[in-house]
Amino acid sequence: MVAVNNRMKDLYDELCASGRPGRLGKVFKTERNYYFLDTGTGKVACLKENVYKVLKCFMQSDSCEDLKELDLNDEEIDSAINEIKEAVKAEHILSAPVLKTLTGSAVTHLKETLESGVENVTLEVTEKCNLRCKYCIYNPSHKEYREFGRRDMSWDTAKKAIDLLINHSKDAEQVHIGFYGGEPLLNFGLIKQAVEYAKRNFKEITFAMTTNAALVTDEIAEYLLQNDFDIIVSLDGPEDIHDANRITVEGTGSFHKTVAGAKILLNTQNRLGKQSKISFNMVVSGPDYDENYNKIQQFLEHEDWIPKGIMVLTASVDHGPKDSEYFIPQSTQEREFTDGSYDPLNEWDLNYRREMKNSNEKKGLFSDGVMDKGMLIIHKRLLSEYPVKAYGMNGCCVPGQRRIYVTVDGKFLLCEKVGNIPDIGNVDTGFDFEGIQKLYVDDFIDNAKEYCKDCWAVNLCTMCYVNCYDQEGPHFSYRHNSCRNERLYLENNLVRYHIALEENPEELMEYNEKGFR
Repeated sequence: MVAVNNRMKDLYDELCASGRPGRLGKVFKTERNYYFLDTGTGKVACLKENVYKVLKCFMQSDSCEDLKELDLNDEEIDSAINEIKEAVKAEHILSAPVLKTLTGSAVTHLKETLESGVENVTLEVTEKCNLRCKYCIYNPSHKEYREFGRRDMSWDTAKKAIDLLINHSKDAEQVHIGFYGGEPLLNFGLIKQAVEYAKRNFKEITFAMTTNAALVTDEIAEYLLQNDFDIIVSLDGPEDIHDANRITVEGTGSFHKTVAGAKILLNTQNRLGKQSKISFNMVVSGPDYDENYNKIQQFLEHEDWIPKGIMVLTASVDHGPKDSEYFIPQSTQEREFTDGSYDPLNEWDLNYRREMKNSNEKKGLFSDGVMDKGMLIIHKRLLSEYPVKAYGMNGCCVPGQRRIYVTVDGKFLLCEKVGNIPDIGNVDTGFDFEGIQKLYVDDFIDNAKEYCKDCWAVNLCTMCYVNCYDQEGPHFSYRHNSCRNERLYLENNLVRYHIALEENPEELMEYNEKGFR
């Protein structure tokens, strides 16, 4: 039987004294180099291969017995241990404190923030829709299925929601109203009422709407763009991809109607001299992701009516929350469970850029916006000389601050993405401060800390309240798959960022000026 190197065992035991070593950091590699991300400080170190192998063994081991699998001789191990110990002393790595709770503005300033710092209300102006998209939450196939309703939001409800924004936003840096559905243009009259009322009551305010564009007319486009709306058009790509999921009530494709509306919007934008007010949201379904991504790229390049560099938001189909088993991050169980997992957009983007580099071609890709967000997470990560003493609430907002989603009947939800979860108030009684504190602060922390304490990505995490609640409250078995996907996403971005750092570090300077959208 192979014996474990004594110095390696001693260091492993030291790291285990405060919990599983895998919580302390993550190794990753590019084609050129080996790296280690330290959880506590956010520092990334470039490693020799033997140091990489030792740290990888530490991070992934379930017990001391796993150390026997390391394929290094004693001299190589001793050299690696020396370097690691020197780095612990000089750089304060591998020293992240044990996570006992989570904190942030939702913990320290919840009531004050909601009293005067609310930034956004998004109005569900109607439950009606002129389409029957197959992946929509209103489709019977969706796990969070909500039957299509016939209700429109009343002016009384909309006015009360805007009044709440007026009364609770005096310290907000910016104020914003969004319009959502259903298809919001089915209640365009209410939208106009809300805009005129808001403009009379705010010195500065911005508006936004998500639409399938099939109902857009010259009059509607003129009104929206004269009022500086940011407009997200739901267009999934070329006709065959779009019409595979985005169908009308009659069951026919909606591509030509959406394109007609989008063209009206873009032509009006150009005529009025507006800049970058219109973007596309594309939901892409599998299994032929590469083929679909290629078609989307070609579509955006070859359709003359589409402006070069238009912002594109893209995601795969969200089938709703699903229970899944928890595995400790970096454990054998998790590695076996996730073996073969990949992010199709990330892989497509890397391969496409490699081909462009080989042919000396430079152009924008529809994936640029998504990739920029990932690069920003790494570029603007928490970075300190010494390990942080407190851990934030992942990517959770202060509930009700950044956005209040107001349903047609006046209930407040955290946002339009959360599905059927407990509300946080309503237009008649305002915020339910006690309910928010219990459900979305105290209960969230009590549940999350049991899993976040073992996660190397805790200080990079962008996970929020989506997919971790049901109608009664926290339901964290919904979250485990999302957490695994988040770690894969973050690891991919660590690799992508450091490839750029190796090949063209000047390119990364642009992220100093960019912010999250």
